[in-house]
Amino acid sequence: MKHCLLILLAACLCLTSCSTLDMLAVDTLMPADVSFAPDVKRMAVLDNTLPASSDHTLTVGNTIAADSRVLCDALASHIADADYFDTVIICDSLLRSDAADASVLLSPEEVQSLARDLGVDMLFVVNAAAVSTTREMVYSVYDDEERVSAVRGAMMLDAHIYLPGRDRPFQHFTDRDTLYWEADGLTERQLVDDASRRMAMLPVRHVVPLWDTVERYYYRGGTVNMRDGAVAMAEGDWDLAARCWQREYDSRKGRQKMRAAFNLALYHEMKGDIAGALKQLKDVQDAFAGKYVSSGKDVPTEWHLLKVYEAELQQKDMIRQKLDLQMAR
Repeated sequence: MKHCLLILLAACLCLTSCSTLDMLAVDTLMPADVSFAPDVKRMAVLDNTLPASSDHTLTVGNTIAADSRVLCDALASHIADADYFDTVIICDSLLRSDAADASVLLSPEEVQSLARDLGVDMLFVVNAAAVSTTREMVYSVYDDEERVSAVRGAMMLDAHIYLPGRDRPFQHFTDRDTLYWEADGLTERQLVDDASRRMAMLPVRHVVPLWDTVERYYYRGGTVNMRDGAVAMAEGDWDLAARCWQREYDSRKGRQKMRAAFNLALYHEMKGDIAGALKQLKDVQDAFAGKYVSSGKDVPTEWHLLKVYEAELQQKDMIRQKLDLQMAR
């Protein structure tokens, strides 16, 4: 759904190049993939990977184990930095000493014992982390006409979340990502360290809310009111901007009225009033529905952008409900 909206928006932007659309980057707190009960406040990060062995010679084409100590330490730090759980600790000891030691999955008894000994409510257990390497020719970042030899690392991290008292793991994650290194001078130690630190970031979004940047668009020209509103917005005076756009909305018809409504919806969103933003979009669509929908006339680009923005806000409203529940823990 998100990709479809972005494709439609890109098409609309091409059609609206003369309407002075501009982009605004907005930092938004996104909910974690998993919600936990209010009493889950203390977490331990544990290493359940197999002990790694290496001769420290980089052989491209092999699958190389991550440095689980570096990975788990960085993972615990990222989760702790989010300030979502009261306590985040790391257990330095490997749970498995060799391949025949035990199953990857922890038994309910093991989970209960570990949680009790560590004084936590949840276990985040890393089972496997590795990077598969291949050699590729890529364009240099310094010269777009020069191709250089690079090492491509396909990373994979597998982890389980356990809660004491359950017969099976609470959640299972497999995260993947890719990194590239210039082959010249690359060592296995550098590759493993870079990949381990990068992999430590991948599962954080599963368990804690994180900030993300989303793109929003607004009309910034065409009339005095729209121009003045954009200037006020750029100076951080959203209330003055809204007054300018409201004057435009009240005095205009057709496409210019829709542009003003679009900007007013953005104002409501920036003020945290998603319901007000959706009402603004609905009111203007209702006002023009007969003209553009029922009559069969060509639908202007502004109409498409209103529909796209409405869908984005509806999705954000659902996400916010999940976030509110998580932040109320």
